[in-house]
Parts: sequence; C-alpha cells; structure tokens
Amino acid sequence: MEVYFTTVVRKAPLEVGGEIVRVDWETKQILGKRVMRPPEPLFKDPNPRGNGRGGRGITKYNNLLYAATYHSLLVFDKQLNQVGIVSDHLFVGIHEVCRRERDNTLWVASTAIDAVVGINNRGVRIDSWWPRENRHLQELLSLEALVIDKSQDNRTLWLHEEQQNNPNHTHLNAVTFDNDQMYVLLNRKGVVYNVTRQQIIIEDSSLIGCHNLVFLGGKILINDSRGKRVTVFSKDGRKIGDLFLLKHGEVKAIYKASKSMANKSTRTIFVRGLSPIDEKRILVGFSPATVVEIDVETGKLLDVFQYSEDVAVCVHGLTAWV
Repeated sequence: MEVYFTTVVRKAPLEVGGEIVRVDWETKQILGKRVMRPPEPLFKDPNPRGNGRGGRGITKYNNLLYAATYHSLLVFDKQLNQVGIVSDHLFVGIHEVCRRERDNTLWVASTAIDAVVGINNRGVRIDSWWPRENRHLQELLSLEALVIDKSQDNRTLWLHEEQQNNPNHTHLNAVTFDNDQMYVLLNRKGVVYNVTRQQIIIEDSSLIGCHNLVFLGGKILINDSRGKRVTVFSKDGRKIGDLFLLKHGEVKAIYKASKSMANKSTRTIFVRGLSPIDEKRILVGFSPATVVEIDVETGKLLDVFQYSEDVAVCVHGLTAWV
C-alpha cells in the first residue's frame, strides 16, 4: 500500500507553503514529494494559519491523483509527475474533494463561498449546490444567502473577507457520497446534511470546527480536530463512540514533544486528513505532520509515520492507494 498526503506549512511563504508526499506504508520510505503551490491567478495571503498555502484534499480519479490548492486541482500520476491543472471560477478556498462513482464526476468543497461544485472528466462544471440558498437549511440554521456574482471569476476575491465572523458562514469543508446520496459537512454548525434527502443527519455542537467526512462499514467518521479524536456515528446519526488519539503512547509522545511549539497559528495534534484502507482500518492525519493507521472496531493503533517534528507542518489531504 502507498499513502499520499498533502501538507500546509503555517506562516510559510506561498511558494513553499506545503507539499504532496508519497510514502511506501510498509517500509515508511518516502517515494517522492512535490511542492504544492496555487497556480495562476496568483495572490497574496493575509492569513498566517493557512488559507492559500499548500495542499488541501486529495482523491484518486481515473488512476490519477487530484490534489487541491486554494483555487485549483493539481493532477498527478502515481509517481507524482504533474500532468494537469483543473480550475473553475467557483473554486474558492477548496478543502476536500471526492469522486461520485455513478458518473465518475468530481465534487469540490468550495469552502470560502459555502458551495459544492461538480465537474466532469473534462474539468467542466456540471452543477453546484449552496447551503445558504437552500430554504430548508435557511429555516433550520437561520441562514441568509451569500451575495455573490457566480458569473465572474471568484477565485481570489474572498481572501480578505472575515468569513469566520459572519454568522451565516457554514464553512462547508467536506462533501462525499454514500449509496449515490450526497452528504456535506458544515463545520461552523457541527452539522452533517444529506443533500439528496434534504435532511440533517448529525447536529452536534462538539463537532464545530471538525474536518473530513467518511462513510465506512455502515458508520460515519468525522475528525474532531480540536478534540484530538475521530468521532464515530451510525448512518442514521446516532453517536457510537470516539477514537481518542492521545490514549496511544506514540501519539502522546509526539504531543509532549511538540506542545511547547503550539500557538494560535500552530496547533499540536490538530486532526485533519482521513482515509479508509478497507472496511476496518483507517488512516488519520494530524500536526506535526503525522499519519497513523487505526483499527476502527478495536481502536487499536496499528502503525505510525511521522513526516515532520515541526508543529507548523500539518497534514491536510490524505488517501491510501491500495
């Protein structure tokens, strides 16, 4: 098995703000890495925590890797040779990206403007969905629509917007499909929403600030980034349990070694990056850039790969190529 992950380097210049890394999981040998930087249109980033830096979500698609930057997807072959770029005027602050198997389309969480954007295999936009324009969610979550001109190039227009202070901002940061139904994660609301059925599946205030949304073996897995855990729900939204990372000695040692470096911009054991291996095992990422393998049923820590000891270097995107 090979593992691919992207990183964000807090406070770094944009041109060295993160990487995509390829690792042989059995030997822990680094097989390759490439700097991840947003292509044109270029911009300046006022946010020291991340924003435009480094790599975002990553997914396999047509035997290629699509790894997100702030406003574009960089396309790599398995050896990390870059073979293309895909972008769209509604790609703004991308977080996670996924593939819908039914029609082999890609779907992007365009987080800065609270949107899901779908593209076909030619990189052409086929659809978009906006939670703040959904009447059901407007009523349930007291949302107002975002004022945006969707016909213009929005890719660099929202860098200076203080979205975190806007009570309507949902910070939609993950999209996925299960049984051909679309689900999204609304980070600022602690909500998982079934777009297809227009139904809130999970609403849990402890998940505000969470990342990643994975369906695995009849369960829903979400990274509670600040709680240093992976939270497990049933598919109907019932809380099953937690996979606490700090209960493992190896993770606790990383935490103790990096705790003194943590501050507002750099948080230790900030959990981000989640990928299934099979129906029982997952990969979880956190900072300082580390990937761990966990058995979901038992909670046992099966393996660890620490890429960096610098707490400013954070895993974001993560996928297993089995």
